[in-house]
Amino acid sequence: MKRTIYVVDDHAQVLETAVMVLQMIERDWDVIGFTDPDQALAAVQAKAPDLVLSDQRMPSMLGSELLEKVRLLAPTAVRIIMSGQVPLDKLTLITSAHQYLAKPFSPAALNDIVKRSFAARDRIQDPGLLAVITGLRSIPSLPQVHQTLLRELEDGRTAGTAIARMVAEDPGLSLKVLHLANSPLFGSGQTVTDPMDAVICLGTDILGAIVLSQSVFRHYESLRRPEMDLARVWTHCWETARLAQHVCRDHGLRAKTAEEAFLAGLLHEIGRFILIDNFPDQFKAACDRSRQTQTALAVSLREVLQAGPSQVGAYVLELWGLPSVAVGAIAALDNPEAEGTAGFTIKTALYIADHIASGKFPPDSFPVEEWKTEYLKSMGCADKIAEWEKFFSLADGETAGD
Repeated sequence: MKRTIYVVDDHAQVLETAVMVLQMIERDWDVIGFTDPDQALAAVQAKAPDLVLSDQRMPSMLGSELLEKVRLLAPTAVRIIMSGQVPLDKLTLITSAHQYLAKPFSPAALNDIVKRSFAARDRIQDPGLLAVITGLRSIPSLPQVHQTLLRELEDGRTAGTAIARMVAEDPGLSLKVLHLANSPLFGSGQTVTDPMDAVICLGTDILGAIVLSQSVFRHYESLRRPEMDLARVWTHCWETARLAQHVCRDHGLRAKTAEEAFLAGLLHEIGRFILIDNFPDQFKAACDRSRQTQTALAVSLREVLQAGPSQVGAYVLELWGLPSVAVGAIAALDNPEAEGTAGFTIKTALYIADHIASGKFPPDSFPVEEWKTEYLKSMGCADKIAEWEKFFSLADGETAGD
C-alpha cells in the first residue's frame, strides 16, 4: 500500500540512515526526510502523511512539540518519537506520540514498530472509532518490564532461571504466579511453592501475560477516578483470563490458543483505562447515563464516544505487537457475531468467559449485557454455558484477591 512517511532529525547522517531503512522496507513507501522541524510542518500542511517519525532533541523545536502540532494538522497520522539522549521511560511520558523508539535502534526494530503501527491503524474501519483513536493524547507504551522479559526469553538456555529470579524479586508477581500454578486449571495435583517450579508449570507464555498485565495495572494505579475501581477491574480480568483458558481447553482448542485466551482475558479491559485517562468528562457522562438507564457501561460508552473500550484496547495492543488472535478476540468482544467466524474460536471463548466473570466479579457496578443467545446457538455451545458457570463457581475460591 502507498504510504507517505516524514522523518525529522537535525542530524543529517541519522536522518539519511532512517530514510534509507524505511525505503528498503517497502518500495512503495514515499519517505521524505527533514532536518528542520518547521519545514516538516509545512510539508504536513501541504500533504498529510501517514506517519511522522521525529527525534526528540532538536535545537529549534522539541520532537514532542512538533508531534503535537502534527496531531492538530494531521490527526490520523501515526506519530513516533525517538531519541538517544532521553531514556525510554522519559520518552513514554510524551503524550503527543503513539510510539517510542530509543536510539540506537536496529533496522529490524524500526521495521517492526512502523509496520505494527500501520497494522493497528488499518484495523480501524469505523469512523467513530477512528475519531476516538486520533483524539488520544496519552497511550501507554509496552511496559519496560515486559520488554525485559522478552529479551530474557530470547536465550532459551537461561530464560527459565532469569524469569524465576524476576518473579521471586517481585512479591506481588510471585504471589500471582504461585497462585495460578496451584490452580486446578493446571491439574498438577502438587503444591508449588518455588518460583522456578511455577515457571516450569505455567510456561513462559502464561508468565509473560501475567507480567504484562501486572505492569499495565500498575501504570494506571495513579489514575484515581470515582468511576473506576482498579482492584475490582483487575479481579474481573484475572477471573476472565482463567475461565477463557479453561473454556478453550474444554472445547478442544489447541494449547497455544488457550494461552492466547488467557492473555486476552487479562488485558481485555485496558481500553477502559485509556478512555478514562484521555476522555474523563465523556467517561463520566457514560457512567451517569448507565446509572440513569440501567444499561451496561460499554453500551453507554459506545453511545457517548461512538467507540467501545474493547476496540480502543485492541488498537493499543496491536501497537504493542501482541498476538493477532488475542487482539482480534478483544476487538470483537462487544459484538462477536459481527465479523463472521469459522466456528468456535478464541473470540467465542473470551466472550463467554467475560460474560460469566461479569456476573460474579463485575468490573463495575453497572448491569451486565444480555447473553447473545443466537450467537451461542450458532457456535453450538449454548448448552455448555451452565456447565462453565458451574466450573467457575467451584473455582471461585481462588480469586485474584486471595
